[in-house]
Amino acid sequence: MSSSEAGDTPVSYTFVTENNSGEGRSHAIRAHWRQRRQRIEMQRREREAQEQRPPRQILPGPRNSSESSRMSPMPPTSDSHPPLHEHFGADRENSTSGSSGHLTSTLEGIPAQALSRMNIALGSSRWDPFDRFPVQLTTRHHRLLHHWLSTFAGMMFNMHTSDFNPMRDVWLPLDLSNAASFNAIMAHSAAHLARMQGFPVSNEAVQFKIEAVGIVQCWARDPGLALSDDTIAAILRLLSFERYWGSEVEWRIHRNGLLEIIEARGGITTLQSNWRLEITTFLVMLMARPSWFDSSNQLREISQQPMSAHPVLGHLGNLHKTRCLWLLSFIQDMRTFMGNSPEIYNHGLAHYTSIRDALLVVKSDLYLHDEDLLAEDDINERERTRLACLFYICVMLQGCVSHSDAGNPVPLDFYHSYSITSFNQCLARNYGEWQGSIQNLYECLFHGTIAAQTPTSRLRYALDLTDTLSSMSAESRRGVEKCMLQILYQALTDGRTTMDYDCTLDSLLACIEGH
Repeated sequence: MSSSEAGDTPVSYTFVTENNSGEGRSHAIRAHWRQRRQRIEMQRREREAQEQRPPRQILPGPRNSSESSRMSPMPPTSDSHPPLHEHFGADRENSTSGSSGHLTSTLEGIPAQALSRMNIALGSSRWDPFDRFPVQLTTRHHRLLHHWLSTFAGMMFNMHTSDFNPMRDVWLPLDLSNAASFNAIMAHSAAHLARMQGFPVSNEAVQFKIEAVGIVQCWARDPGLALSDDTIAAILRLLSFERYWGSEVEWRIHRNGLLEIIEARGGITTLQSNWRLEITTFLVMLMARPSWFDSSNQLREISQQPMSAHPVLGHLGNLHKTRCLWLLSFIQDMRTFMGNSPEIYNHGLAHYTSIRDALLVVKSDLYLHDEDLLAEDDINERERTRLACLFYICVMLQGCVSHSDAGNPVPLDFYHSYSITSFNQCLARNYGEWQGSIQNLYECLFHGTIAAQTPTSRLRYALDLTDTLSSMSAESRRGVEKCMLQILYQALTDGRTTMDYDCTLDSLLACIEGH
């Protein structure tokens, strides 16, 4: 349909040459104002059409824009900021589909996916979805929020077979529930963005963290807020920030504060009215140190089927949800797995040839049976054996890092000193027992000579990790195994060589499903 048929002024064209450039400018200006008047007229018609429609029922929303956007240490109530995912529906489609449809049609690949998923995340019954945030957004917030949602968009909205998604169903509602939690995820996003740009430290992340801590401290001085759900949600986010970007000392301070709050409230059962806080807090309470590779954590409670009398996992569906949250947390721990030891950071693992050879046995078996991983969803015995060997190596390496950081005296027993050199030497002395096959490696690590020299707690923990991951989907197991091998293999080769797999932590987060 031409413009004249649509009722608009017919389009006219003017050829511009060097001799009539002034006439061309005049024509352009007239055309601009003509188009502007047309847009104003179209907007007027749309408003009149909307006024003639019957009134639409509006879902209850948060406080008015000016109140909800004001930064305040007072946490919003659960009614004032309902989880965004509960508002997805026809109103969201009306407010977002028109603008996003044209844009996504002009984009391809990841930009289009990120844009569409961000519209899903932020769309609601209001024309301006940003008035739902607990702080007044600035350009800095918009930039970091875009990075945060783009990074975890795949993890939030990959809904092909998963009925529960930890990012969408747990963390996103908690993160947007109060100002302190929101500042904590801004710190997360700033730290991650800086790391991707090659900067080891982000001053912007520190500023947001300080803001979050200040709000929590203000709440802690108020008897009516000190034990609130919002205070717990904020501390949980500060704990995750310290795990990935901070220090174990700060992590322990926040965890001790969380445990004191839970005790003052009357125990974990007092969180049953808020299932998101209940299972997230329970998972943190299983941790003794800020890494799921550390064998001092109490993973056995979620690695096996619990008794029905369990205060948290006894409820229907909570075991599945807790395992999903653990999987996301475990994957993110890979980001810092090899970066906490000066020995590994400065020299890598290239000189530890026996550790390298053991990992090559795991890698070779994975190459030979890669297609079998997705053939059936249930784990087979060969895959379980391979995962157990890989987890054993990771647990032992984490033990070396943890021991060196703790400053404990080195025992006389060479193996219990937990040094990487001692671990490598132990593998070298027993090379003939495990070289050649994944089954030989498993027997040596868990039942042979090396097993006799390994602390029982570490053997059991490696098997607990295996059992927990075994309950996940085949795609999850496959992604975790390849990502772990990629991280370890890069360390073994000083980062100069990578495996044939294109499996990084960020790509794993973008495709893995939380079940």
